[in-house]
Amino acid sequence: MKKYFNILILIVLVVFSPACNKILDKAPLDQYSDLTVWSNPELASSFLNYCYNGVDHGFQSVMGSNFTDENIYGRGSSTVTLLNGTMSPDQAVGSHYLLSYQWIKFSYVQALNKFLGKVDGIPGTYPASEQAGIKVKTDILKGEALFLRAYFYCNLARTYGGLPILSKANALNDDFKGMERASFEETVNFIVADCDAAAALLPLKSAQELGRACKEAALALKSRILLFAASDLTAGDVSSIGISNDNKLVHYISPNRTALWTAAKNAAKDLMDLSGSTVALADFGASGGDKAAVAKNYRALFSNSTPANSEFIFAKMFDASLGTRHRTNQVIGPNGFDGLYGRNAPLQRMVDEFEMQDGTNFFDHYYIDVQGTTRYMKNKPAVTGFDNQNPYYNREARFYAVILYDSAIYDIEPRPSSLKLRDPLGIYDRRTRYTINSAGVTSAPLYGLDTRNGPIVAGNGNYCGYLSMKFTQPGVTGSTGYNYNIWPYLRYTEVVLNYAEACWELGLYSETRNWVNALRNRVLLPNTTATDAQLRNALRHERKLELYLEELRWFDIRRWVIMSSTMTQPGYGVDITQTTDTRTTPSTITTTWKYNTAMPTNILINAIYWMPILTSERQKAPALLQNPNYREDI
Repeated sequence: MKKYFNILILIVLVVFSPACNKILDKAPLDQYSDLTVWSNPELASSFLNYCYNGVDHGFQSVMGSNFTDENIYGRGSSTVTLLNGTMSPDQAVGSHYLLSYQWIKFSYVQALNKFLGKVDGIPGTYPASEQAGIKVKTDILKGEALFLRAYFYCNLARTYGGLPILSKANALNDDFKGMERASFEETVNFIVADCDAAAALLPLKSAQELGRACKEAALALKSRILLFAASDLTAGDVSSIGISNDNKLVHYISPNRTALWTAAKNAAKDLMDLSGSTVALADFGASGGDKAAVAKNYRALFSNSTPANSEFIFAKMFDASLGTRHRTNQVIGPNGFDGLYGRNAPLQRMVDEFEMQDGTNFFDHYYIDVQGTTRYMKNKPAVTGFDNQNPYYNREARFYAVILYDSAIYDIEPRPSSLKLRDPLGIYDRRTRYTINSAGVTSAPLYGLDTRNGPIVAGNGNYCGYLSMKFTQPGVTGSTGYNYNIWPYLRYTEVVLNYAEACWELGLYSETRNWVNALRNRVLLPNTTATDAQLRNALRHERKLELYLEELRWFDIRRWVIMSSTMTQPGYGVDITQTTDTRTTPSTITTTWKYNTAMPTNILINAIYWMPILTSERQKAPALLQNPNYREDI
């Protein structure tokens, strides 16, 4: 039987071999060949879409703000290598750390270099009469690719410093053992050149498909990298944090600070003065004088499903029909609602950053009453005229737009039916309540619905006491629904802040003041009263509030070299206790707001001013020098 079977196989092979050869010669039906892709602008655009997908967004279970003085890490009970002093070339920060800023993004640089090496040849595959029209399309695609390469390089340069300059695609048999890092200055120049080339090819936002790179995006990115480059970390004296001022991988050699700040100023101003551009600061309706309306409009800006608003320059869109979505309502929603996780909560000091409605500092009206190891928030009405003990009264519009605080209405979705009798309104409830009866006996605690002792997944309650409302989206049920609001990569507010900062550093104080006031006035705050010397801190304050949660604070506290003051303070949150004493008529209700320790105090090591190049990467390319304050051996 076996003999006949073998003969049958031989006959089949002989008879059908020619047919098989013809079949194998055919192009596959489930993919395009290189020749096909690089002869069609639509297919080339699809190739570029892969690179767009590599620009990660910030809607993660652990957001970038968790690595700064904005938010607690996770829910607050744990920490991570970057924050606990154990960062090393062998101890990766983990998959949660700012996904867009990891060394692995060089894989997208490789794809973009392949695109850039091919795209100029596409028009030549068409008849001469069609080539000009095709070139119009491919020039825009080339501009997008140049922008994306600059974007990846900008993220990596602000994380690692000087990088290998890869301007063409690597071949499969290339030897990387001799690959070296360029200087920080050379890397910045490479990024700026790509931004300039992209801006020359790209259309204005108003003429470009939403979600794709535009001329304004290229100019905004140039502003971002030049501001970073001009700052203290890369152009000032960094000897105090263990970095040599002559380390060309992370620092300019003998920098001309005036020239650097002038370049940063001009880059921002080029966009601000761009003819025909529609990008501008968003209008929150301050002219109407209604603080609640301004707060509502401010929050609504970040629930937009497209970047059509003039405020947005470049953003990630999410399309439910294509399955590209995120679960932000679930991740940052209160644990007292079904299936919500209570993550990414603002620290107490972030909450305290928001001003009072009259534009004065929170601590002009409140103070910390230290009683032994306990710290209570109390107001001082005799001094200021504010006579309510509740620290959440009389705050600025941005506070109500961004912060979910005790007793505020969580209006994104209703309470589960099992809790509606106790809370029909959806009040964020972080209080622990006690009752003293007529005999003077204090009851057992009644825990708030959104505390870590609440009735629904108590462990999902954060330790801090607050949550963020920025990036929540009305109408999306967190436990079952998906968000589709955008992630902003580049926003006009950042460009204005970049310009104002560069102006201050150049001594153009009145220009800085004008833009600080413009940002304050649009949220119903009065002009700043800061002196010229104080204006820098006033500007940094506005930047912290305006760009909260947008993955910029990590780069700001590093480039300003202020981590020793911002990252070593205790990670306080708040515990709220309400005691009702029924022995009086009417009953006496006493509420206290007490600082708690929401997360372990960070352990700062100077090494984290720059991320380490992992040992595994340096083993592939041993000529890559390590960043300062890490061991050099591999």
